[in-house]
Amino acid sequence: MELALTDTEELLWGLESNPNLASTMGSLLILDRAPDREWALASWRKAVARVPRLRLKVSEPTLGIGSPVWTLDTQFDLDHHVRFMRLPAKATAEELSNAVVQWINDPFDRSRPLWESLLITGLPGGRAALVAKLHHSIADGLGALQMAGEIYSFGEPGSPPEAIDLQQVFAELQTESAVAAVQSEEAEPENDDEDGPGFFSRVGDIASLLADRRRITSAGNDAVQAARAVANQFPGLGGHSGSDLWSDRSRNRRLEWLEIPLPQLKASAKKRGVRLNDVFVGSCAEGVLRYHDEFGVELPEISSTVVVSTRRPDDDATVNAFTPASIHLPGHGVGADERVAYINTEIQLRRDALRSHRDLLGSVSGLAAALPTDLSAGLALGQASRVDLATSNVPGPPIDAFFAGQKVLKWIPVGPVSGTALNVTLLSYTDSVFVGMHIDPAAISEVKLLKNCFRAGFGDLGIRARIR
Repeated sequence: MELALTDTEELLWGLESNPNLASTMGSLLILDRAPDREWALASWRKAVARVPRLRLKVSEPTLGIGSPVWTLDTQFDLDHHVRFMRLPAKATAEELSNAVVQWINDPFDRSRPLWESLLITGLPGGRAALVAKLHHSIADGLGALQMAGEIYSFGEPGSPPEAIDLQQVFAELQTESAVAAVQSEEAEPENDDEDGPGFFSRVGDIASLLADRRRITSAGNDAVQAARAVANQFPGLGGHSGSDLWSDRSRNRRLEWLEIPLPQLKASAKKRGVRLNDVFVGSCAEGVLRYHDEFGVELPEISSTVVVSTRRPDDDATVNAFTPASIHLPGHGVGADERVAYINTEIQLRRDALRSHRDLLGSVSGLAAALPTDLSAGLALGQASRVDLATSNVPGPPIDAFFAGQKVLKWIPVGPVSGTALNVTLLSYTDSVFVGMHIDPAAISEVKLLKNCFRAGFGDLGIRARIR
């Protein structure tokens, strides 16, 4: 049985025709001990059996006519998706980081389900690392955490899952799909107008909207909010073009991270009467400015994006429901507290606009997905190359998590760079916050310096970050 991609998913899938726009996201989990191999495999078999997105692949339409769809991978091979490796003796944290970021950024086999997991052993003290990577078209950060509920246990180590025969699972799913397809074909009425007016009407409306923003602005408050929502769907539209110091782009990546006590971050936000995310974004801005100070570069504005969730209570947990909102943050000449207050106001404005016009945004994504792939990818890369800083905030589990009976000590997020200079993603876990910094070294050559600048940036707001 086929399942249509949402407009956002189709757009993310199509943009990756340009490797610089890869939307792969991942995570690095440090485990207190190396887990039993068979238990680990059993955990993944259970997840594949229970989470449909883990067994679906994207199938392109015949002759390129039509839209791609999710279909069952009838040749699914768990050994392709779950792999094992051992670090050499006395490997350092930097060697682990390099191995992780290289593996996460290796392209997916687009003929298979778009996820992989790597278990790394040989860490000091008998510890291990579990690395997961996921294409953004499968789920957003919150959706990925929902799926994690089928992979990890929470609060206690749990016990090995019951044995699952994946071949039998897939055979049953194929049979169900065949029966459903026959029933659907028998019930479907004839329709000579296959395309119908809906799609062309939608494209016409949105094209008109984008082409005549002055007319929209004068049409009333709702139209103004709609125009803003559309503009914020595409980071960097007009205005600031990004830092000259960070203008280069490449496909190379580096990974650094910080660990922060969650109570300190909450206390900093409470002191200023703002949200935790406002302090996070403000601290990142301080880090960006400190890095530019080291090179004697004045930065009047920071071209940034923040991820705004548009998820509704009745949404499927695994469906993407997010939008990157463009915000030009005040740069040098503005104090840290003033900048945080500005962030608080601007993010709320964008959140309200985007959530109020989520259906409109879906239409915009549909329009972009309908454009020739090279054109939409070129437009997206041009906009992303203007972004200095992309941020995302994902609330993680507040209690201990376990994988295959072993406790998760650290949970480091790795957000997609997707043509920007830097992605910084925050993920809370128990009483800590982990800040993953996914870096394009062509833009930011001194990655260790950047990490130290970000640590100092959090310090500017009274937060003591720990370096790994």
